[in-house]
Amino acid sequence: MELAKIAWSSSPAPLASSVPRSSTRIWEAALSYREIDITGIPERHPVRCFQGYWNSRAGAGNPPLRSQINPADIASILPWLLVLETLRFHDKREFRYRLAGTGCTELFGVDYTGKMLGENLTPEGTEIRQREFNSVIETCHPILSTTNLPIKAKDFIAVHRGVFPVSLTGSSIDQIFVVVAPTATECSVRLPLSS
Repeated sequence: MELAKIAWSSSPAPLASSVPRSSTRIWEAALSYREIDITGIPERHPVRCFQGYWNSRAGAGNPPLRSQINPADIASILPWLLVLETLRFHDKREFRYRLAGTGCTELFGVDYTGKMLGENLTPEGTEIRQREFNSVIETCHPILSTTNLPIKAKDFIAVHRGVFPVSLTGSSIDQIFVVVAPTATECSVRLPLSS
C-alpha cells in the first residue's frame, strides 16, 4: 500500500493550503509513515524477530492461530507487543487493546490495556492505524512500517512497527498483534526463526 493510498485513498496529494486543517494534519502524520520491506529492519529488532516467528506459525495464506503463539517463545519481544481485539458495533469495526507490553507502556507514556484505539492518539494517527488494521484484516498479511510516534510531545521518536493478523478460531481475524519499538532496539536474544 502506498503512502498516498493511506492518506488520501489513492487520490493525488493536494497542496496543504487547499485542504481543510484536519485533513492537512492527516497528511502531515502520513508523511512520516512509510511501509517497508523486512530488509529495512535490523536483524535483531523485535519486529523482524516476531515476523520470522509469525511466518513459522502461519499456514498457506492463513495467519497463525492464537493457540500457536507461545509467549515463552517470544519472551524478548513481549515488552514491545500490543495485542488488540477486533470488535463489531453494528457495521463499524473497532479495536480494543487487550495487552500492552512494558516497553510500549514506557515508550508511549500510557498503559493502553483496556483502552479503545484512538484514546491518547492524535486523530491523524488514529485514522492511519484504523486503515492499517483494516488492511491487515482484509489481506491476512502483515504490514511493516517505519514512522514517528503519533503522540503529541513524542512525535520525534522514530519506530519500526509490525502489524500481524491472528485468528482465535481459524475462521476470522480476531486479534491484531502489533510489535513497535524504537528503531535502534534489539532483542536480548535473537530468535532462531527470524528471517
